[in-house]
Amino acid sequence: MTQVPLNLDSVSFSWPGSAERVLKDISATFAPGEFVGILGPNGAGKSTILRTAAGFIRPDAGRVLSFGLDPSRVSRRRAARLAAFLPAALHVGFPLTVRELVSLGRTCHLEGVFESARDRESVASAMEFSGVAQFADRRYTELSAGEQRRVLIARALAQESRLLLLDEPAANLDASQAVRMLDGLASMARRDGVSIVAAMHDLNLALLVCDRVMLLNQGAVVGFGTPEEVMRYQALKDVFRCDFYVGRNELNGRLFVVPMKSPE
Repeated sequence: MTQVPLNLDSVSFSWPGSAERVLKDISATFAPGEFVGILGPNGAGKSTILRTAAGFIRPDAGRVLSFGLDPSRVSRRRAARLAAFLPAALHVGFPLTVRELVSLGRTCHLEGVFESARDRESVASAMEFSGVAQFADRRYTELSAGEQRRVLIARALAQESRLLLLDEPAANLDASQAVRMLDGLASMARRDGVSIVAAMHDLNLALLVCDRVMLLNQGAVVGFGTPEEVMRYQALKDVFRCDFYVGRNELNGRLFVVPMKSPE
């Protein structure tokens, strides 16, 4: 099996009944061990790329391969082993405990109806990583939005897939939690060779942790490369339709951006 976690080859997609393409000829290859941020305004196609990469959506044209397989043409169990998907939001209608919900990430690995010692270890490790081990026996629905987000990240990690597709992983996290979580994920990716592709709205968090970024606008790729290559003043202004100050953090050398009101 090829070791390329994800390859998008001229991928286009339109929702049924619509002539407008949500994704327009997207081509990109994602390598092991890197954290890639997908950036762009609302409606740019960020979540659609992730859902296509997970196999939930089959493109109208082009090809998606995850470790050499089309995730939309294999069983959901096999697709889940290829890639773990973190949705932007999840409604849980049952009174599951945190441990029970995180354990659902092991479903694709179960050989029978009973969990193994490896399953229990993976769940415990994922909860510890996400800082939710202390909530293990609490109901998921009793937690705050930020705590629930960390539980869902733990569920994705418990899946132990080599590709993580994360839709707004820092949503509802406070500043310190967001930095700690994303920095931990980036370190894990580099250490373990896991590929992370994350749709993100916070540009500065993306600039802090991402090895590469993809900038989208109206379903098309405007730029794909290192933050220094992509996050340029004119590109940001054109895509987000507001003015920006682009600077460099003197403490860590990373770029940072400040959205600004355009001068009258």
